Amino acid sequence: MKLASALLLALFVLTWFATLEQTVEGLQPMMRKYFDWKTLFFFPIIGKPFSAGPPEPMTVYFPMPSGFWLCALFTLNLTLGGLIKIRKGWKRAGNLLVHFSVVFLMVAAGVTHFQEDRGTMMLWEGDKSNYARDYFAEVIEISEMEEGKVSEVHVIDWAYLEKMRGDDERLFRMANLPFDLLVSDRMANAVAQSKSFRNPAKGAEIVDGFWLQELEREKNAELQQGGCVVELKSKDGESAGKALLAVRSYEPATVEFEGQKYLIALRKKLWPLPFTVQLDEFRVERDPGTNRAAAYESDVTRIEEASSEEVLIQMNEPMRKDGWTFFQASWGPEDEPNPEKYFSVFEVVNNPADQWPLYSLMVAMVGLFWQFGQSFVSFATKSKTPKKSSS
Repeated sequence: MKLASALLLALFVLTWFATLEQTVEGLQPMMRKYFDWKTLFFFPIIGKPFSAGPPEPMTVYFPMPSGFWLCALFTLNLTLGGLIKIRKGWKRAGNLLVHFSVVFLMVAAGVTHFQEDRGTMMLWEGDKSNYARDYFAEVIEISEMEEGKVSEVHVIDWAYLEKMRGDDERLFRMANLPFDLLVSDRMANAVAQSKSFRNPAKGAEIVDGFWLQELEREKNAELQQGGCVVELKSKDGESAGKALLAVRSYEPATVEFEGQKYLIALRKKLWPLPFTVQLDEFRVERDPGTNRAAAYESDVTRIEEASSEEVLIQMNEPMRKDGWTFFQASWGPEDEPNPEKYFSVFEVVNNPADQWPLYSLMVAMVGLFWQFGQSFVSFATKSKTPKKSSS
């Protein structure tokens, strides 16, 4: 019990610092820092007190343990003390269920931490799609071209690009291509600029008259769009040309190697979905006299191999199917009062533990009803028992 109390107090302090740091660093960077299983201790960052304008970061030199390991230790303690060592019996069944529900809730949080993916899907009315675009992960795609069409695509995954920054260089040996790819100047948020439009930054790589301008980090990490420089290398290490890549670029870079054309692009990672979603109609109610939305919703058709189903997606009422959840996130065009077509943006979440917190709360409810019901029956029974008079 003493250990559980100490862990709950530590989690309270951690949550307080996390809330303060989120206002400075943003949600995603804070989550990665506070719940990284590879970290044991870290120093929180909060907004500097009495600073004018946007919060100015200030490091608090008070070592905080990783939230991941605090939760893991709390779950272990609750399992040993609340489930294994607790006295068993019908009178304590409710208490046992409540402890089990909390352990199950913590396990659900762990599964979500490691398995959840979040992305987005944008559809115009009448359009359909069977893939979603990741919020954070970026990949490099190298497309082989035959007769003006893409014949095969090779992908360098986010796992190899995520930690690259600044002067880091990494040579990717492409087993199924006649060249290798050297990636450098990796920027988390960047845009390609023409040197005739804006003077290049000091030391910037200039390729075909363009250079990469590094932008300030977005507080909302899903708004960041990276960039990098790639260099084609022959198998014997000779340079065969360079290209600038940026997620914000509308078109991929076109390169040529030994007479063969290739398209190279940096873009958000795509996930295939087990079904197709079609946007049938989008509806929005605006506040009177403004373009601001009061409520909005989407009629969609979920299409599978042998069946289809019409579903309504609206705020706080998502579509759920086989671990996939579609939330109504935004819409457009917002500035046009009566556009010919609307588009709808869905936040797509893939989480195998999506409904586990609900199941946990249901088990806890049963346990509490059992425990308090027993106490009530015991109290009611004792109150009706006549007291013996003493002489």
